[in-house]
Amino acid sequence: MAATITVNAATDAMSADDGMCTLREAITAANSDTATGGCTAGAAADMIVFGEGVAGSTITLTAGELPAITDELTIGMDEMSGATVDANLQSRILTNQATLTLNGMTLINGMVEGSGDDGANSRSGGAILNDAGGVLTVNGGAMNNNTSDRAGGAIEEVSGAAAGTTAVTLNGVDFSGNDAGMNPGNGGVLHVTGTGDVVVDGGTFDGNTAVEGGALWNNGGTMSVTGAMFTANTATGGTADAGDDTAQGGGALFGNTAGGTLDVADSTFDGNSAMGDVSSGGAIFVNNGAILLLSNSTLTNNTANRAGGAIELRGGSSATLEQVDAEMNTANTTAGGGGGNGGVVHVTGDATVDVSGGVYARNTAIEGGAFWNNQGTMTLDGVNVVANDATGADASQGGGGIFAETNDAGVDSGTLVVMNSRIVGNTASGAAGSGGGILVSAGATANITDTRISGNTANRAGGGIESASGTVTMTGVTLGGTSSADGNDAGASPGNGGGLHVGGTGSTTITRSTVGYNQAVEGGGLWNNTGSTMTLDTSTVSNNTATRGAGVYLNGDASAITLDFASVTNNNGTGIESGDTTNGNVVALGSNLVANNTTADIGSNVIVDDEEAVLTGEVSVDTYRLFGGPTATQPLPAGSTALDTNADCGTPEDSATDQRGAERPSSAMGETDAGNCDSGAYELTDDPVVTVTSNGPAAVTVSSDDSLTAVLGITLANDSDAAVTVGGFSGYIERDASLPAGFDLRDAELSVYADDNGNGIYEMGEGAVGTATPLDDNGTTFTVALDGGAGVSIPANDSMSYVLVASQSAGDVEMMTGNESTLLTPKALYAGGAALLLLSLVSVGGLRRRTQLLLIVAALALTLTACSDSDSDDDGVNIGGGDNDAGDMMAFGELRVVLQTLNASGDVDTDLVIGDGLPVRGPVVSFAAASDSDGDSDDDSEG
Repeated sequence: MAATITVNAATDAMSADDGMCTLREAITAANSDTATGGCTAGAAADMIVFGEGVAGSTITLTAGELPAITDELTIGMDEMSGATVDANLQSRILTNQATLTLNGMTLINGMVEGSGDDGANSRSGGAILNDAGGVLTVNGGAMNNNTSDRAGGAIEEVSGAAAGTTAVTLNGVDFSGNDAGMNPGNGGVLHVTGTGDVVVDGGTFDGNTAVEGGALWNNGGTMSVTGAMFTANTATGGTADAGDDTAQGGGALFGNTAGGTLDVADSTFDGNSAMGDVSSGGAIFVNNGAILLLSNSTLTNNTANRAGGAIELRGGSSATLEQVDAEMNTANTTAGGGGGNGGVVHVTGDATVDVSGGVYARNTAIEGGAFWNNQGTMTLDGVNVVANDATGADASQGGGGIFAETNDAGVDSGTLVVMNSRIVGNTASGAAGSGGGILVSAGATANITDTRISGNTANRAGGGIESASGTVTMTGVTLGGTSSADGNDAGASPGNGGGLHVGGTGSTTITRSTVGYNQAVEGGGLWNNTGSTMTLDTSTVSNNTATRGAGVYLNGDASAITLDFASVTNNNGTGIESGDTTNGNVVALGSNLVANNTTADIGSNVIVDDEEAVLTGEVSVDTYRLFGGPTATQPLPAGSTALDTNADCGTPEDSATDQRGAERPSSAMGETDAGNCDSGAYELTDDPVVTVTSNGPAAVTVSSDDSLTAVLGITLANDSDAAVTVGGFSGYIERDASLPAGFDLRDAELSVYADDNGNGIYEMGEGAVGTATPLDDNGTTFTVALDGGAGVSIPANDSMSYVLVASQSAGDVEMMTGNESTLLTPKALYAGGAALLLLSLVSVGGLRRRTQLLLIVAALALTLTACSDSDSDDDGVNIGGGDNDAGDMMAFGELRVVLQTLNASGDVDTDLVIGDGLPVRGPVVSFAAASDSDGDSDDDSEG
């Protein structure tokens, strides 16, 4: 039967039975199961507790390291009744060779040192050596200012645990000021030798130091980290003068080898650094073959001197980043040794990176303000890449948001895949910086789909994208937008390619995309070089501005572009132009529309191989805008001379539908040649049109005591003489900054309700139109079906109203906040008739909490309504017209929901319901976060 041994003396001694029991004597009694000094005998799995006057006090070791733990033992009754052990920088504190649990213990000033002739274990683990056979669990407490010579400033794990077996568990432990030394100096807090697993649940890691892995260093097992905070940890390795290579760094975490996994969730990395001359990975370093799984976490203010302001990945490694927010990280822009690449993520070699959702904003590097890829595949799905900066001054540098690199030989280069994403407001600010949004180097490949690339700026070329002999494929891409605020800008030095600049001998294919409102000196929309191939297929180039080649500029003899059912219209300057002494070439396929450009449609030195395949001159067109489908087009009105111009239409696969996906050819609105296609990317069809207008508040702040929902008022007006069936809505969520900790957009579900009285408010009794639909896996895009996809009918010459409400998915969601485990439980409140779904934070198990976040799940709530009955509601919030432009940058805890398309019902892909007036942006929704009212949450343990 286990014994409880009470320590009643805060001294450190072994003496005869004097009635006093010291910690040293208690461990000996527990190991030997015999009475020692004033301590009772142990018996099997014992517990050492601290008596009155000792609990909470400091025990300073005067006789060296405590006895090794050789039998199962628990020290400390609970997290609140432990003691502090101070080794006074004279020795390690203890070695564990059994199953040891520490509750509420603080271990400080442990130290191990030696020379290279000493064994590795004798120089590792300043506070604890988890030796052969050891299983260590630490609950609460702290380990501060411990030092080793080799590894594991606080803890060295060398138990020999088999793969899949947990060797060390750290629950809510705080680590500060620990140092792993310099020989080699791995794991400022914890170093793992072997394949044993480590579990870290909560806790803080602040100001720890190592050569590699300022806080944690993992080897061949799985290190699982949940709800932890890493601040101001430092990796010092990578000194160019010492001849070190660049495979050092990881200010907070280091994953060392193939087979090892860093699995990190709900954690914060702030102000960590890799400060050696050629050190990488300001927060995390993933070495050759290791794996990183990072989710629902934030990376802020981390810095690396070489590369990867937050994360460095080496060849053969892989990383999955899900719902990660990264802001203000820096790959040191003044570093030497080829440094300064990848403000957030840098890849060296052929690593694989998958990024889903999240915001990457205001990060800085010389190349690749947020991301820098090398020879592997980097995939971004549903990612907001916003306001990052690449400061490199050379023409080959830039990529304000993303840099896709080639290797030195230009072969075996990597692939960048971007989908469903938003690349906005990034800059290549160097003197000759190129690629404000993306730079694709020679030999690299970029495949971009369903993505918006807007408002980016370069100083030299490629306001949106620079392709320097790379291969770029764009499908469903918006390059610029439908207003001047959305356009990309190539600068003025020399200022080539506002939307896209292709230098060298690259290859570019643009399909079902739009290039609008960009500006440059040459090539307001597109700029293509001699020897490069460019194809514009079923796409639109409109309202771009340049001195030369407002739509397209062809540089040099033999420079060419292939137009295949393309529209180059309404640009401010010449539609397609070449140099004064050179000839550009247009290869015309299908029937193209190059018209209404202000200076000329085709420049004098541009040779068109088939002039009959290009319609020029003054042609009647409607306003360039979203008019069905996800990308803007140049619609054609009835009676336009661009209708029914091509008899050879609909047979090639790529001309069977227009840019929006509508079937072509089509005979609509009095067209007479039913077998002919219209010129350009747009086909006039008889698909129904629903006018979408908005009237909602510009911003909504939702907090625990706020009765206001976040609503978007929308009128869906059918002005035709026939009913229109709308099958559903599609859109996305815009964010420019992080949300409060623990909030996962992937847990949101969208439900549609009929707004019976048309007041734009969800009220009890209003019926659901279909079932709840989750956001897509990327937590960014969504498609909501009405009545299971069968749709709802909007009567002729009438309008209909609906309410789209977001709620948490079924079931409670566990979230870690500091050292507290909390449950998010939906509670419905009805205030002013509006549905407000609050996530109530409930303390679980009496565990301590540091901060209570009040999260509002209904912040995605949308109201689709015919009109507003007043300019303000009873809560004093102005209900003015909604803002259809992106507007100012959103701050922490803010998001905006955007409706992009109306969807048809049925299974015919080419059927459209045209939403005129889209996209419609909702109000900026702010999530409130509040601290505990008592101001001292460490003592808050109510249930």
